[in-house]
Amino acid sequence: MARFSDLGIRADCIIGKGIDFDELFDRRIIIEKVKIDQSKFKGKNQSGLRMQMQIVLAKFNDEPDAQGDYYVKDENGAPKGERRCAFTGSDILIETMQTAMEQCKSENVELFPMDTTIVKVGKCFNFT
Repeated sequence: MARFSDLGIRADCIIGKGIDFDELFDRRIIIEKVKIDQSKFKGKNQSGLRMQMQIVLAKFNDEPDAQGDYYVKDENGAPKGERRCAFTGSDILIETMQTAMEQCKSENVELFPMDTTIVKVGKCFNFT
């Protein structure tokens, strides 16, 4: 009998309990995965898109490891910490993430996991 786990199929879903976006401002996080889709709430932004992010509320070391990463890793090399899910309709963050994804794809570089901080400047959000 076949076992599903032996097939190596993984669902393309974002895991973790939702977290208010306001709780992420000025907090260093790891973004593991991003999904950008059409928003269900029309008229909330110009693009009509929404971004869902799987984040890790990770712990960070003062010095980078051998791979140049500052976050604490588990035995498999994945970021250690609580996984959460966050949504945003920020056109600036969506556009910035799409640009980063395209640039990394064209340069054949892995974008995720991504170490970042989300800052709020006036009414605008930015990755740092």
